Amino acid sequence: MSLNTRSPIPLYRQLADRLSADIDAGTYEVDAKIPSENELAQRFDIGRPTVRQATDLLVRQGRLERRRGSGTFVKSVAPTIDLLSLAGTSAAFNNSDLDAVLELISGATKNSDNTYRVQRRALIDSAPVLLETLHFNANLFPDLDQHNLVNRSLSALVKEVYFLEPLAADQTFSVVLANKAQAQQLDVSAGTPLLKVHRAIHFESSADALHAEILCRTDRFDFSQTLYPTSITH
Repeated sequence: MSLNTRSPIPLYRQLADRLSADIDAGTYEVDAKIPSENELAQRFDIGRPTVRQATDLLVRQGRLERRRGSGTFVKSVAPTIDLLSLAGTSAAFNNSDLDAVLELISGATKNSDNTYRVQRRALIDSAPVLLETLHFNANLFPDLDQHNLVNRSLSALVKEVYFLEPLAADQTFSVVLANKAQAQQLDVSAGTPLLKVHRAIHFESSADALHAEILCRTDRFDFSQTLYPTSITH
């Protein structure tokens, strides 16, 4: 049960990894109390400050929570939605195993800047969690307003109707306070902080041909992004 004192990995990090592995394995279930700092210090032959560093790290990571006067407990992890990939919003919810409904607020409407505007929101258990506004370049997506967008994946439409595949995307992230209209759509109070994602999607024939603004409530779900290592060329 001892930790490796010769490892370059700090002891507190080794302990944090050990506790995380125990949580993942079900040794400590959600809402279970983990051993006290004294018990962990004795079990792993380390000092209490090292134990505190390890549990502090897991608290920051959202794996543990401290309850005053009771101890440290395994925290329930919020469901995660990998929203930020090029697969699109529909695919993100489908892959999350959540029973989500994408509701079309306004179909494709042509604007004076030669773009089509589409607005949707996502609901889980009848509660709105996401508001999405998209702007399509009308030259690349002609007659978008002629298509029925209800209950349809927009990523699939781009591929199957316009024969286009996104090559890359630029994304920026910020926190904004919900205005009155946004608050009404997301069923929150005006001024509630929201995660805002702005995405510009590039296609081979046109850069910045599709822009998406996504406003997310983060009080019920974590919105994540899967990252892959870049390839190394020699």
